[in-house]
Amino acid sequence: MSDILIAIPARYGSSRLPGKILKPLCGKPVIQHVYEACKNTGLGEVIIATESPLVVAAAAQFGANAVLTSETCQSGTDRVFEAAQNRPEQLIINVQGDEPFIQTETVLAVANLLKNDPKCDISTAAFAMPDTDEVDNPNIVKAVLAKDSRALYFSRSRVPYKREKTPENLRAPYWHHCGIYGYRRAALERFVNLPESPLEKLERLEQLRALEDGMTIKCAEISPSGPAIDTAEDLAAAEEYFKKHHAQH
Repeated sequence: MSDILIAIPARYGSSRLPGKILKPLCGKPVIQHVYEACKNTGLGEVIIATESPLVVAAAAQFGANAVLTSETCQSGTDRVFEAAQNRPEQLIINVQGDEPFIQTETVLAVANLLKNDPKCDISTAAFAMPDTDEVDNPNIVKAVLAKDSRALYFSRSRVPYKREKTPENLRAPYWHHCGIYGYRRAALERFVNLPESPLEKLERLEQLRALEDGMTIKCAEISPSGPAIDTAEDLAAAEEYFKKHHAQH
């Protein structure tokens, strides 16, 4: 039996676009695209963790196993932790339910980083983005990485700051963080039992809680993929992206 569990937190009652994970995207609910990418990894069992019987019913339609979790879960991570209770797997991959373009290769890279590096408490992913005005968008989270791929910091700000605008410095990429995480079971338990940390409160980024507590987060380098779904505009953009990049496959 596999020692890896892939859990997809899928909250139906999202504030900006309620029911977004069940909205149709190119003939399938958003969550089904995520589920199929995870299933294609062959890493282990894939479960959907939700607070809604509607999501459980929809998941059954496309052959997925969904588990009901508490409505009081504060975050997707809490939901994943609850869904992973009483299960044997020691490595738990958290793949967000609103990322219909998540690539199978990304999930594999995050899992392999965790599997192959015993010093890694949490694994995640990032891709290199060029130095353009887009870097200043606070919705794009930037990762600052050490040469061994350890995450030193995550921020909504433009970090690192390029003090001298030399051609070499301007060519240096920024690392666009992607919200997928792999946890050792002990690290996940430790994380969800920690209080919100000061930097987490400032940036509204929960991974800072782990860094502030001294946990090691490592980043797999991946290729960029399509948009996540937060709003109705995102859903429309996702339809366009799908037609452009996936329709020919």
